[in-house]
Amino acid sequence: MKEFSDLVEIIKKLRSPEGCPWDREQTPESLIPFMIEEVYEVIDALDHRNDRDLVKELGDVMLHLVFQAVLAEEDNRFTIRDVLLQINHKMISRHPHVFTNKVFKSEEEIHHYWEKKKKAEGRKRLLDGIPNELPSLHKAYRVQSKASMVGFDWDKIHDVWEKIREEVRELEDASREKDAAAMEMEFGDLLFSLVNVGRFMGINADEALRKSTDKFIRRFHRVEEMAERNKTDLRALSLDELENMWQQVKDEDDGIME
Repeated sequence: MKEFSDLVEIIKKLRSPEGCPWDREQTPESLIPFMIEEVYEVIDALDHRNDRDLVKELGDVMLHLVFQAVLAEEDNRFTIRDVLLQINHKMISRHPHVFTNKVFKSEEEIHHYWEKKKKAEGRKRLLDGIPNELPSLHKAYRVQSKASMVGFDWDKIHDVWEKIREEVRELEDASREKDAAAMEMEFGDLLFSLVNVGRFMGINADEALRKSTDKFIRRFHRVEEMAERNKTDLRALSLDELENMWQQVKDEDDGIME
């Protein structure tokens, strides 16, 4: 595709002695924060179903992928062709039921095949390959999902609820004892169990928390707007007054949902 080749050449030009000083200074590590930000901007565009923004943000992510490959090529580590050959081979080898005559009886059998392939490719343990830098809630979800593939899981959601009650009691005990290290550990255990109950319900905890946080931000903005209309400083209001305004906004939202 000519447009892809053009992008590669543009980045190489920017990295050349006649190129841009900022681009020439970049390293694989220096680009990491920008790459992370661009991925989240893609997610934001997807959440808002904004195709115009999505086209732009996907382009920004692609820029970073190509930029990293160009930097690697400069150091004679690998080329963008190596990247494409690897992913093409990976997708074909992971989908023999599509590209060969191999037949799987169920989706579960496909997942077991994938894990077997990953192990053959060098992953010695089931939980290897889960990036340590993943957002913590999503990482917990991935760990639990993989562990469940070998039967290390609760049989019923009732058992998970019991585990949550147990973790709440342990957190309360640590809080009463004012043991900071124990409180942190028990709070983490409680979060881990909540992620698990969400998984049983088909809910991704990271996604659910993001939506709830966005809902809080949206409602708080409306509380601020109410205060502005009344020419009132939020900091001058009592907790009861703030709670009353919050309930008004919440009731309006509930009415819209009905």
